[in-house]
Amino acid sequence: MPAHPIDFEINQHLFSTPELAQVFDEKTRYQRWLDVEAALAKAQGEMGVIPHEAAKEIERKARLEYLNLEKVHEGYLHSRNSLVPLISNLRSVCEKGCGEYVHYGATTQDIIDTAEILELQETVTIIYRDLRTLEMICLDLAARHRSTPMAARTHGQQALPTTFGLKVVIWVTEVRRHIERLKCVSEKITAGQLGGAVGTMAALGPRAMEVAARTMNILGLKHSRVAWHNSRDNTGELASVFSLLVTTLAKIANEIFQLQKTEINELAEPAPGGTVASSTMPHKRNPVICQRIIVLSMHVRHLAGTIVESMAHEHERDARCLWSEWLAMPQLCIYTGTALRYMLDVMSGLEVRVDRMLENLYLHKALIGSEWLLFRLSGRIGKMKSLEKLHELSNKARDAGISFKDAVMDDPEIGSVLTREDMAYLDHPEKYIGHALQIVDETIEEIEKKRDSDSENIYE
Repeated sequence: MPAHPIDFEINQHLFSTPELAQVFDEKTRYQRWLDVEAALAKAQGEMGVIPHEAAKEIERKARLEYLNLEKVHEGYLHSRNSLVPLISNLRSVCEKGCGEYVHYGATTQDIIDTAEILELQETVTIIYRDLRTLEMICLDLAARHRSTPMAARTHGQQALPTTFGLKVVIWVTEVRRHIERLKCVSEKITAGQLGGAVGTMAALGPRAMEVAARTMNILGLKHSRVAWHNSRDNTGELASVFSLLVTTLAKIANEIFQLQKTEINELAEPAPGGTVASSTMPHKRNPVICQRIIVLSMHVRHLAGTIVESMAHEHERDARCLWSEWLAMPQLCIYTGTALRYMLDVMSGLEVRVDRMLENLYLHKALIGSEWLLFRLSGRIGKMKSLEKLHELSNKARDAGISFKDAVMDDPEIGSVLTREDMAYLDHPEKYIGHALQIVDETIEEIEKKRDSDSENIYE
């Protein structure tokens, strides 16, 4: 009976995706272990390390459909080894004594770690594909809203005018950096291992290096001459990259969550027809998907910490660290991919309420243009004196409920110093966006050039 949301059957894929759930499916994982055993036997058979007939029989029978899974299940009730019940059953179904050559010279961790690399490569391929799709969506959104004015906020308060396109460009530059990080770390998730019990490869015999290299070649992997039984920095780095990635997704989701608040109402995640957000309040339209992204990111960060912590192995192998990593990695990968899929759904249907952005920009009227006025005045009476004076007048305007512009123009000290042109931006704050359009346009162009050099598949 499913007990974890990843495995739920009635309410499926709330915190997973069908694609990633399949990558880490129990039977899929066992078949990968069998695939590694088959590749080892094939390599050894081709080299004459084991009889050719035995290698062929092992290759043929290393399929779940040939195994008695009930007996495998019974074996796990008594075994404390992660692999033994599976390979014991594989031995038993191989005919003519060929089972004696199953797992010949390898150790359990060789098989499980090599299979984990195959899982991680599938995961990285999926994440890379979806991350590039998100990048494309964001680039299009930034281009469409390059000049859409809105209020920028610092410390949770309105600060200065900006454009929504610039906000999205900031998001997409982070996405691009994650793509580059993923390309870098993907090159390190390419090597399986056949180090034997303690990394000396002693049981694999005099041609151990060739056996290992040929086995990995069959699996489409590189061979690491140095066993990484207790060197987990590559998996730790991948977990860290995923942690950074989902934190960017959480930042974007939180921004949408904040800007969807009723009082702000500038953005809204899509809500398909018939969506019910509340069991008692029919009017509610809750940003549920953005909230899920944020929750998933929290779990990924904690799981990444667990995986990095498990790098601190003792001696040549430490099961405490290994099991910690093996337990955390599937969840981390599934949660990362799920958060990314949710973000694709949100961004592809994001509602941008342009009129509301402009309305909020005018909420404080002339006050949001105070920086413009500061630097017009600074050249005439000095920066600090101008800052103090405008701060005084802005407080006066707020407290008295009068126009900031009127407060400035009526001030005997500076009212006559400023020209009509100086005051123009106070009436049209949407014009005070600095170099936002240039930043948006040049950033889009730069990222599109990088996209042109990307491969469609990260492992091509």
